[in-house]
Amino acid sequence: MSSTVQIILSLITLLFLSIFAHMAAPKLRLPYSVVLVLVGFLLIPLSKLPLFSYITSFQLTSELLFFIFLPILIFESAFSMNIRRIGENIGAISALAIVGLLLSAFFIAVVGYWGLRAIGLEIPFVVVLLFGALISATDPVAILALFKDFGAPRRLVLIFEGESLFNDATALALFLVVLESVSAGFHGAGSLLHGVFIFFSMLLGGTVFGFLMGWVFTRLLQFARHEHLQITLTMLAAHATFLLSEFISNSLTLWGEPVHISSILATVIASLIIGSYGRFKIMPEVQEYIGRFWAYAAFVANSLVFILLGLLFTTLPVGVTDILPALAVIIVVVVVARAFSVYPVIGLLNAVRFELPIPRSWQHLMAWGSLRGALAVTMVLLIPDSLNHPDWQQTYTIKEFILALTIGCIYFTLFIKATTINGAIRRFRINELQGLEPMEYREGKLYIHAQTLLRLAALHDQPQVDRGALAALQEKYGDLYLQAYRELASGTRDFAAMFARVLRIHAIGIEKRTLKELFALGELSETGYRRVLGKFERQLGYLERGLPGILAQGKWHGKRHWLRPGQFLRLPTDRLTDPADQHLYYRAMAICAQQVILLLSRLAAHEGLKLLEADKAFADILGQYRGFKEEALEKVKVLQQHHPALALRQIEILEQELFLSQTLALEELESSEVITPAVKTVLYGELKQQRVSGR
Repeated sequence: MSSTVQIILSLITLLFLSIFAHMAAPKLRLPYSVVLVLVGFLLIPLSKLPLFSYITSFQLTSELLFFIFLPILIFESAFSMNIRRIGENIGAISALAIVGLLLSAFFIAVVGYWGLRAIGLEIPFVVVLLFGALISATDPVAILALFKDFGAPRRLVLIFEGESLFNDATALALFLVVLESVSAGFHGAGSLLHGVFIFFSMLLGGTVFGFLMGWVFTRLLQFARHEHLQITLTMLAAHATFLLSEFISNSLTLWGEPVHISSILATVIASLIIGSYGRFKIMPEVQEYIGRFWAYAAFVANSLVFILLGLLFTTLPVGVTDILPALAVIIVVVVVARAFSVYPVIGLLNAVRFELPIPRSWQHLMAWGSLRGALAVTMVLLIPDSLNHPDWQQTYTIKEFILALTIGCIYFTLFIKATTINGAIRRFRINELQGLEPMEYREGKLYIHAQTLLRLAALHDQPQVDRGALAALQEKYGDLYLQAYRELASGTRDFAAMFARVLRIHAIGIEKRTLKELFALGELSETGYRRVLGKFERQLGYLERGLPGILAQGKWHGKRHWLRPGQFLRLPTDRLTDPADQHLYYRAMAICAQQVILLLSRLAAHEGLKLLEADKAFADILGQYRGFKEEALEKVKVLQQHHPALALRQIEILEQELFLSQTLALEELESSEVITPAVKTVLYGELKQQRVSGR
């Protein structure tokens, strides 16, 4: 059997096993990544048999991890993150990712160096620092999966994921600087200053290049109006940014000095730009599919990485008994280093009140829930086999020593930390409902039981339904409905104010959904959509934090924080200067307000909410949105008076909406096999021609 066939067969086998691991994880009550590593362990003896020797043909290499898997994992994570929410938490994320990582790396270097000396192991300080740099990078895969299961607070998830993305860039930059120092030798202050310069130039270069690549691919997405092209462009964006960053770093010089760019940071920034701004260039029908595509790509990449981590144990050249004392010392040092990088940094941030404070329970979870994964292994594999140091006196090489420590730390975080996170989440009460959530829970339960009673009432006249069974169910759910009402009425302090806030959040949800539909129908420009969506998201953030209410659409009570980081993430193109765009903008605001009025009026009349006696809350918010609607319509009227041609745009907008409806009708006819694809093509051509000739 040829080597190529063996590699393909190995890949197929590993993917097949990952499916069973995914199905087994919930039954074993273990994180998916942990089960994958266990499967990798089980494959070790199996691969010794001649029949299954091909399993080890597909192996982790630095090129595979660095240039294939890493861009996929970075893009998938950053693409789905909200850049405005990152801006609101940029202080915590950047402090943990830069200051926290540097504290962790140097703590491991100093304490680890003396700890290893205490057990009689003389390891050069710079080698321990090299290990500290790579092992301080966190991998949130297993933790985020548990957060999703428990419904952890969105802000905690964002900080966890944001720190992981950005500290990967910091860790790699520090690692490369230290690696160069080990290779070339340390020559005092000159080497130190040179290393500091390279470190910060990598971060700056990565940021600038990431913005550039994000802008380029955002523009390309605007012109590629085809689903396959847009998906392909996102794939190219991830890998092209990463590879070009590496190419520039290895090839370009400026004034005799090499230009250093952090490929990870460049990919993170480009992915954030594409996810937050390029997303609006993607056709609405493609957006959901792109999200699923990247989720699948990340699933495959993570599955292969973790299952191969289990198999990697077979390649360890250092005996376990030889390294066990050093590994025990290093694991303790790494655990303490993480705490040292979290508590002081977050404590200082909370003291200066730059952002919302981070609760102590979150800090405990952040300190314990830091896993290590793909990037740490990638960096180890980047170490040259021939790397040496004048003071290195061990029988194994520097790379072999660091690889053994890294694999040991990864296994510890997976088998000890990841398996205890479940209990830690409960212990620190991360899974408890907070803020408005208890109110939403009780209100939701009341609404569900009310809907159930309405459904049972609708079944009353159907002859096939047994009257006795129906009466029993009506009695059962009637009791549950009354119980839910009593819980809501008695279990909520300051009921009126809390219910009003819940209604406002619900109203913003209606507005966001309506806005998305208008944008999909072409009834709102991209600039207008981004501007209105930004307002709604800021309003939602204020409400969730318990800040005062709305004065007008997009205008709020309370002081405006001029230093709020999110302010600096607005693009100049967010401004509406074209009268046509302004017209669509205010028209959309009026439609959103009207939809809120319609749906909240129905909700106010719902049988399930009549017991709440919340008429005043409904009346207040309905009156407010009627005012919003009138204000927006008045601005539409003024614009039409100053620009008479805008009135004609109404016909174009309606024609565009009708054309989209006709296209959907054609799709439905074809999927129902009422017409053949050939008939659909002819009809679509006629509709398109009618639209063009009608302009």
